Amino acid sequence: MDYNKNYIEELFDSEVYRRLGDVEKDRVTRIYLYKLSEMERKHSEIWKEIAISRGIKLGKLKWYHKWKLNFYVIFRKIFGLELTTKLLENGEESDIKKYYELSKSEELSEEERQKMRELSVDEAVHEEIISTVKSKDVSDFVYGISDGLVEVLAATSGLSGAFNIPFLVGISGLIIGASGTLSMAIGAYLSTKSEKEINEHKRRKIEIQKLVDRKEVAKKLSMILTELGIKENIASDISPQLVDVAEDIIAPKVEESPKKSAGVTALSYISGAVIPIIPYLLGIGGLVGVISSYIISGIAIFIVGYLIGLLSSVNPAKKGVEMLSLGILAAIGTHILGLLASYYLHI
Repeated sequence: MDYNKNYIEELFDSEVYRRLGDVEKDRVTRIYLYKLSEMERKHSEIWKEIAISRGIKLGKLKWYHKWKLNFYVIFRKIFGLELTTKLLENGEESDIKKYYELSKSEELSEEERQKMRELSVDEAVHEEIISTVKSKDVSDFVYGISDGLVEVLAATSGLSGAFNIPFLVGISGLIIGASGTLSMAIGAYLSTKSEKEINEHKRRKIEIQKLVDRKEVAKKLSMILTELGIKENIASDISPQLVDVAEDIIAPKVEESPKKSAGVTALSYISGAVIPIIPYLLGIGGLVGVISSYIISGIAIFIVGYLIGLLSSVNPAKKGVEMLSLGILAAIGTHILGLLASYYLHI
């Protein structure tokens, strides 16, 4: 068992959350981050205590740990807190399992095994705290980049097969990207606006129902609570007490702005759309232009796929490879169609 490694890992995690807390503007989130930092610090103290009892000398955080700390702070500023915590907690499930396994280790005393059981519970609590950190804007931005990137890569790949003029391919790609941006932005605006209007209508209806028949509203609340897994008798008992806030339970207020949603969607889509056309706008044509576009787009698709993997709590590397494969296959398919169009239509 590597006592020093376990100690350093917990010490590093404590410092990361402290640094993230230092730059966090939201007061509640900052408190969460400081709590996590303190939790990890206590874990490191437990490992320190165990190591000292065995006469093992412990190390300190080294230069590369400090480099990683700075990396996470910069990553947080670019991609937001949700993605940063997802990246940090990518191996947290294995930590829960690790401490559970250590709680049965013969290398440790009964008292130390009990501490490992407590650490396993702490890591599970840790995971629950992290799951409260959400940022819809960051998620929407990442998915928007993915849409623009893959769609315009496929389109420009097909155009490059049909036309051998790189600037024409680049301008065509820009036009496709611009039209896609407008379409996506309008769709996001209308979708958010519609959701907000429907939600407000529901809230007004509930407010009127509260004035007319509070018992009927209590029944609806009881049904909702039962569907959430609360026992029927308990739901029936507490629902009358929740009637005054019924609209917040049945139809929670939508805070998202339609204009903001449209702006985030537009910016993210065009950011992804620009990447595949860069080589063509630089005048790189032919096979070199196609390969250059595939390479820079492939790198971008993998990164976006990795981030989507983090957001959706699946294997990030696997998700990155999956998106890369599908994106390149789509591009190759449309490129072949472009070549066929050029050959048969004599473009």
